[in-house]
Amino acid sequence: MNGVANGVYGGDLPNQINTPWIDFSQQSTIVGWSSTTTRRVFYKVFGKTVTVFFNITGTSNSATTTIQLPIRASSILVTYLNSCYVTFNSTTGENGLSFINTSSDATILSIFRNYTGAALSNTGNKEVSGSVTYIID
Repeated sequence: MNGVANGVYGGDLPNQINTPWIDFSQQSTIVGWSSTTTRRVFYKVFGKTVTVFFNITGTSNSATTTIQLPIRASSILVTYLNSCYVTFNSTTGENGLSFINTSSDATILSIFRNYTGAALSNTGNKEVSGSVTYIID
């Protein structure tokens, strides 16, 4: 058996791949919308990593845009960065940035307009969609 199959990488990987995604949509505290028309937050654990897929649309009420993660990220790294897709103030979309800052709160995924850290708008319609994979303890 190879290292993947015998659990060297955190367990029985074939069984982990075949397990269903867990719906965390209603449990996740989502900040930045006064109302949502789409609210999807799904995750799956693969050994010592978690992958979270998210898609949230609705009416913006805050430039701050965050999603609560289902499992605390490890503090091994300072931040986990991933790109995502964002639209804001009812305008066309662009590539955004999502990150977990493990030095402040390793359970919050923060989303920004771009890699410079510009905030999203607090008015109009707002959508964020993407994924993040991170290490857990």
